Amino acid sequence: MTKIFEVIRKPLLTEKGQILRESNVQVFEVAPWANKHQIKEAAELLLQAKVKSIRTVKVHAKAKRLGRWMGQTTATKKAYVELAEGTLPATEA
Repeated sequence: MTKIFEVIRKPLLTEKGQILRESNVQVFEVAPWANKHQIKEAAELLLQAKVKSIRTVKVHAKAKRLGRWMGQTTATKKAYVELAEGTLPATEA
């Protein structure tokens, strides 16, 4: 079994994420190789709450330029974890 922090890397704290938290949805950056089953298992262990559904999004790398040098931002994967009604994450309980 993989470790929780290998699957879920960090919570994403953005304005959109704060709005979604009111409707019982948590947003995380996850490993690009992780599937929904692994994300669900890790989220239930981390949050100690029942997961209702998971949506994943691949964020592709963007080309960035700094003077004459070209580079890229890193590609990431986000997971929108919807918790079951009546359950709060362990951090808010």
